[in-house]
Amino acid sequence: MNQVTVAYLGVGNVGSICNIAARIGVTPTLVTSPYHNRFLNPIILPGVGHYSEAVRSLDSNGWRGWLDDAFARDCPILGICLGAQLMCESSEEGPGQGLGWIPTVVRRFDNRDTQGKPLRVPHMAWQPFTPPSGCLPFQPPNGRMYYAHSYFISPTAEAEAAPYQTEYGGHRFVSIVRARRAMGVQFHPEKSHRHGMAFLRAWLTWAMGSS
Repeated sequence: MNQVTVAYLGVGNVGSICNIAARIGVTPTLVTSPYHNRFLNPIILPGVGHYSEAVRSLDSNGWRGWLDDAFARDCPILGICLGAQLMCESSEEGPGQGLGWIPTVVRRFDNRDTQGKPLRVPHMAWQPFTPPSGCLPFQPPNGRMYYAHSYFISPTAEAEAAPYQTEYGGHRFVSIVRARRAMGVQFHPEKSHRHGMAFLRAWLTWAMGSS
């Protein structure tokens, strides 16, 4: 059976990730401390929690070097929500340096939309998911995805880094961000039912075929 490595930095909804991986026929291996291997399996970096706490785990528990090594080896990596934000340079949520794979920063939603009306933060909603052709190295399913976040990846001028953007209150933010074989998504596939399962199947098919 195919396998995927789930990296647990001390933050994140690893239980939900492991459960949905099993539901789509993949064996999840939960890694609670970094170790060096040949990175034979794709890696999922979950994310629910505080940015600075996750950065402290990167630095104090040895995760930064392990993930940088995986990135350098072109191991397929999927960051989810906070996991995607950690791929960037920094965040307004708190101090600490991200992994820096994506040349952009993470910002907080304004409390007002672009028309000046009050905007509910965090952004918690289902939104249409229709990535354009060529956005990803695999064919993503159309549908809808569930979002739950107060901070977002700021769009960057580099097309490869930010191939798909979404709008909330008139503010555009990055929904899918990537560099080489590392990919981050702002939505939660593990909370998006059949739509999220279809996305993970497509990503894993590509990841396992490219690793």
